[in-house]
Amino acid sequence: MIIFLKIYNMATITLEYNARNSVANKIIDIILAMDNVFKVKTSVTNIKLTRKAIQDVENGNVITCESYDDYLKQTTKHA
Repeated sequence: MIIFLKIYNMATITLEYNARNSVANKIIDIILAMDNVFKVKTSVTNIKLTRKAIQDVENGNVITCESYDDYLKQTTKHA
């Protein structure tokens, strides 16, 4: 997960962390609680791309390969 923090008139900070890490989540919660200090901007592009990827999987537009040889067979079959 990526969060963009903009410190008013000073700097823009990008935080990238493992959302499964409970310590990182607590630190992010503390930072986000300081809404009078930080302005949070989320990336809509990433959300749209994630939704499209999920939709591609649901529609069967994603292939799964066991090996490179399997990849070649799968891609030539779909070509």
